[in-house]
Amino acid sequence: MIPRMTASVVTWNSERLVPSLADTLNALLPICRVIVSDNASTDGTADLLKREVPGARVMVNPRNGGFGYGNNRVLEVCDTEFLLLLNSDASISRESLEMLLETLLEDPGLSGIQPLIRLWGWPSITLSAGCSMNEHGFGYDMDFMHFQSLPDPVPREVPCLTAALSLYRTDAVRRAGGFDERMFMYFEDIDLSLRLRSLGGGLLFQPGAEAEHMTGASSGRSAADRWELRSAAYLARKYLGGSGCRLPRYWTEREWRTRIHAMLHGLPWFWRPGAVAQAVRTPVDPVALSGELLSWVLAPRPLRMPRPRPPDGSEARLPGDGQVRPGPGWRDGRTGPWGFGCLKVPSGRGRLHLRIVSCDIPGSVALWSGNRFLCRTFVGGGAAGLTAELPEGEESAYLVPDRPEQTLELENVHYELL
Repeated sequence: MIPRMTASVVTWNSERLVPSLADTLNALLPICRVIVSDNASTDGTADLLKREVPGARVMVNPRNGGFGYGNNRVLEVCDTEFLLLLNSDASISRESLEMLLETLLEDPGLSGIQPLIRLWGWPSITLSAGCSMNEHGFGYDMDFMHFQSLPDPVPREVPCLTAALSLYRTDAVRRAGGFDERMFMYFEDIDLSLRLRSLGGGLLFQPGAEAEHMTGASSGRSAADRWELRSAAYLARKYLGGSGCRLPRYWTEREWRTRIHAMLHGLPWFWRPGAVAQAVRTPVDPVALSGELLSWVLAPRPLRMPRPRPPDGSEARLPGDGQVRPGPGWRDGRTGPWGFGCLKVPSGRGRLHLRIVSCDIPGSVALWSGNRFLCRTFVGGGAAGLTAELPEGEESAYLVPDRPEQTLELENVHYELL
């Protein structure tokens, strides 16, 4: 069978990700060609991938030109009908990738499609159900960090796709001009999606196919903030700045308010003027979108907006005998505005006992495991208990307040083997 897809994987000093990436790529090789575009890594990533994924082609680029630069090098040599963009910290099964391909083949009007992307190792936490952009040029993943044990299974059009893991028609990406290499990192996928839409291509979210993605594996948060602001200013000029590609007045007014707020609260802000100045100096080719399309892209989506990125739980300490370990969502034994706390339990059939108090507002709290609701209780002025037997084979549980703004604290945690 001649593969109809090519996977494009951009790496830069990604040695620690190679084991999981190699597992993903080797599983996909029977149905997908693999091209790794290494942006001048200095930690041996390219050589390691050559050994661990012998069926892949590894291209070593002369410099680190950014995410779009790396993908464009693959686009130049891609000779298959479809192009899979796959982050080095993401994974998809062969079955889910085949579902994406089948959906694209059924609708020639589609330029691209993405799966439901979950938090690595925690399949009830969504990281992306499609993407969009706000009126200030900031891209965002819809439903980012939402607890969704039973998501809506219906495929639907979305404004944009995430480049963390999406499948595209290769000729559509070429007609759109590939990635804009003036954007070094972040929101390049929003830009590509909007250019695909400007050419009439459809973009679909297929929740029947699922994938996994790590968070924070590509860059530190402070560096990400700088690149995100620069990219947002650039996109605001490109799509919202008119023929002159100027930053809209409301954009600059908001930026000044943000800086003043940071000054008053002792937050770092000195980096912001430089990031914006770089975006303003960068040449830009405006893209005209119809008013209807632009309104849809920028439409308020209060129920779909990202929630704060939770701590990974590695530094949290839970009360009890130590059998239950904290997962993402715990800070000092408490949940936060992301609205969940993940728990890892020992293998084997057992019963989980929790003693919970509310740190602020009263409300009901549910316990889930896998895609099953286990039990619920009300937590008000005092402590409340939750006890449930976990489904056979499950080693994870999710404590979820029905009001995401409610903060919970665990007084005691115990797992009873049965």
